[in-house]
Amino acid sequence: MAPDLKHEEQYSKKKTSSISLLSFLLGFIDAFVIYTLSSYFASIVGEQLVGVVYFVIFSIHLGLLLSLDAFVRQIGRVRYLVFCLGLSLLAIGILPSVSAGVAGLFLGILYLAFSNTVWVALDVLLENYSEDHLSGRIRGFHLMVMNVGFLLAPYLSTQILSRHGHPAIFIIVFVGYIVVLLLSVLLFRSEHQAIHHPKMYFFQTLREVIHRSSLRHIFAVSFALEFFYSIMIIYMALHLQNIGFSWNEIGLIFTIMLLPFVFIQYPVGVLADKRFGEKEMLALSFLLTIAATIGVILYDGKSLLVWAGILFVSRVGVAAIEVLRDSYFYKQIDGDDTQIIAFFRMARPAANMLGAVISVGLLAFFGLPSVFCAVVVVLFFALFHIFELTDTESEYERTHKVQKVVA
Repeated sequence: MAPDLKHEEQYSKKKTSSISLLSFLLGFIDAFVIYTLSSYFASIVGEQLVGVVYFVIFSIHLGLLLSLDAFVRQIGRVRYLVFCLGLSLLAIGILPSVSAGVAGLFLGILYLAFSNTVWVALDVLLENYSEDHLSGRIRGFHLMVMNVGFLLAPYLSTQILSRHGHPAIFIIVFVGYIVVLLLSVLLFRSEHQAIHHPKMYFFQTLREVIHRSSLRHIFAVSFALEFFYSIMIIYMALHLQNIGFSWNEIGLIFTIMLLPFVFIQYPVGVLADKRFGEKEMLALSFLLTIAATIGVILYDGKSLLVWAGILFVSRVGVAAIEVLRDSYFYKQIDGDDTQIIAFFRMARPAANMLGAVISVGLLAFFGLPSVFCAVVVVLFFALFHIFELTDTESEYERTHKVQKVVA
């Protein structure tokens, strides 16, 4: 059994608020492109090979995560964030000037690989200024602010896309990344020091995760959540297009769909800290998500309200899962555990790579709804891991334990 980790975070409300501001801006910017880039790739390689493109993207992202600890130790957390922002900025800045061919495909792949790594760099930075007993609230607030940004953009982006095409989207994202890069340098200009902690190799980290059941089971939960996102982000817009919805209608559906991320994540984080812990709430959230995903598979009508309702319910579940997953995980580690954070965030590229392989295989023999069946299977798989989690102790439980001891 691996020894318990020492928790050495230095809580700073000002720094966590600054990181949340950056996340809000990045959420707004990325939402312009995240739900529409799959159609750009489809125009180049065809719908059936979009999954292959995302496999390549997340293979690169996985390589970046494997090298994250070495980079952070050498140049520091903030410089690593600036490095990833700069390369994302470069790729998206060139993209509007090239045709939707091989060059466009290459730049789109580089942009998504590095922009996804930006979020991990922000994670590492946020954990350094957090405290375990506030993890649910800090993560809930952070995700809520980020998702306000995500909520504001999809409808606007689909309006711009339908009128001006993908180059206009790329220009807006380019300008947005310039703002985020400048703010990152300004807000954290005194935080550029390298990090001095023992080097942790990949297989050493893997053993640490395997030996600590709390990390092993929450990784499975994270993998299932990221698998859900990988399929939904790539294929949901294409599925709705195939049914007959316009980009304007899809933008409205996605805006309604994203509302739970704004309204429930902070309250769920507070409830996890103060009253219930994460385990039971995670189980309920997974069941809700499974039920809604089955609705995606079974319903093939063209009612905008029904589709908005199904996707809204699915996001109530995953919005809760997202904050509960982060709250539980970050209560197990501290800000210097960059390699463990990187390993945890490898769930995303691993899930996207598996999702790409499975979706390409399914689409070769079955229709698009078959990929959502794979999501249900993976979510059920994770549900068993939730039952094996050792629940964290809430403030209510700690208070009652003390009262019983005193009595």
